[in-house]
Amino acid sequence: MGTLKKVTVFGATGKVGKELLKFLSGAGIHTIAVTRDKNKAKEMPFVEWMEADMSARESLNKTIENSSAVFLASSPSDNFVRDQNNVIETAKKCDVAHIVKISSPGASKNSPAAVPKLHWEIEELLKASGIQWTILQPNSFMQNWLGEFSKTIQTERKIYDAAGDGKKPYIDTRNIAEVAFKALTEPEKHSNKIYLLTGGEALNYGQVATAISKAIGEKVTYISLTPDEAKLRMEQKGMPQWAIQTFLAIAEGQRSGKADYVNDIVQEILNKPPLTIDDFARDYAGYFK
Repeated sequence: MGTLKKVTVFGATGKVGKELLKFLSGAGIHTIAVTRDKNKAKEMPFVEWMEADMSARESLNKTIENSSAVFLASSPSDNFVRDQNNVIETAKKCDVAHIVKISSPGASKNSPAAVPKLHWEIEELLKASGIQWTILQPNSFMQNWLGEFSKTIQTERKIYDAAGDGKKPYIDTRNIAEVAFKALTEPEKHSNKIYLLTGGEALNYGQVATAISKAIGEKVTYISLTPDEAKLRMEQKGMPQWAIQTFLAIAEGQRSGKADYVNDIVQEILNKPPLTIDDFARDYAGYFK
């Protein structure tokens, strides 16, 4: 393992970032955890929380100076590319050696979905920065089911989606975080590499419903929606159009059988198999009961 004098984590309260902090803290690595709201901070050894906003470049210097590596993640927004590039440019100015970025599968300028296209723009900026980089393109997070899915499972014992019977190799964010930890602490092995991260098995939502049913001891049913039905549900929740378009494109890819590719990258990097749907359902059963 390489020697990190300090690492800065953006997206520290996000699904991957908060799990990454556990690995860094456990390894005794001095970590700057960046948040826009310190009220969300969770105290842990070797982790120092700082408030900053990626949209305000002048606020970033204090979080990055003296760090040898940066973990870059944030939720998509109207100024997503500009905000993440602010971090990249500040890291360059502060002589950061390595950036590990969370991106998106299918990141491409020709992507039919908005979010992968934005991630591709940022990937290009990162590659051109002169900083060593590792790009992680994780498949859909199992922990995404802790939002809307958990609500409808709690209240109706139902899962709604427009993915049909299509399968996808969903991945647990704890595995993503551990891969990010390896990339940050062993940069010589992972610099200038792009990793498409998948779970160990492609699943459809019927199989997800079965695993959650087993974990909570009550039957959960998957309700397959048409794209129009799914679009209406999202519009009724007030979701922005770019998000609706992205979710519908993701569902279409899964429904058409184009999203079931599985690889061994997680197992190769971590020397252990990825967490399974049964692991996830057991560990997070409280969110669904």
